Amino acid sequence: DEFANYCLSKNIRIIHTIPYWPQMNGMVERQNQGILRTLRIAKATGVDWRKAVKEYVYVYNTTPHSVTEKAPMELLMGRPVKDLIPSLKTEPTSLRDEGVRDKDAIKKLKGKLYADERRHAKPSDIEVGESVMMRNYDTGKLDPKFGPERFKVVNRTGNDVTVESHDGVQYRRSVTHLKKWPEAPQQPSGQPVSEDDEPEEFRESSTARKIKRKKPEAEVGEPSAKRPTRVIKLPARFN
Repeated sequence: DEFANYCLSKNIRIIHTIPYWPQMNGMVERQNQGILRTLRIAKATGVDWRKAVKEYVYVYNTTPHSVTEKAPMELLMGRPVKDLIPSLKTEPTSLRDEGVRDKDAIKKLKGKLYADERRHAKPSDIEVGESVMMRNYDTGKLDPKFGPERFKVVNRTGNDVTVESHDGVQYRRSVTHLKKWPEAPQQPSGQPVSEDDEPEEFRESSTARKIKRKKPEAEVGEPSAKRPTRVIKLPARFN
């Protein structure tokens, strides 16, 4: 409650990320890389970590970003950042917030398209009301990737999916961690299900379906012609 009230007073919007999906919080994860690198350097050099983190934050806020081409502090204050090097420009600079946001959106879209192309990503067709399997997270090398329990999709917003178990417990997962439950094919009564119509999860191995047959007996007939053999002849000294 105290944290929520603080965020409300500072106009901070709280966003709850999907469990086991750090990609949703990519900006924080990327920022953590720089902070952890700074802490490792401070520990190796014997510098106070509080001072090192303070310097890192100052450098980050005063350095122009590769996407917006402006420093974060300049975007926040609307004027050039005062650093150790004196500058003749002291008047405020007009920044177009729409242009900065457009650059950021275009850069993120290009990154997403590039990542989807490398991973051969395809749109998911999981819909509300369908039965799915959930991915196992703590598994060994020989354990299956998806668990045997069946869940029902109760809500979906983009990649954010909420599923419910038979006991009524709801879980929030990414759509990439779910897989459609393999349903048995519906066939008219009296007609057996063919092997080709069965889903892959229910098919037996090909070796189990092989029927051992007796080898056909060889037909009795004329013997086959033999291949010509070499005539062995001893040298004259052995005669």
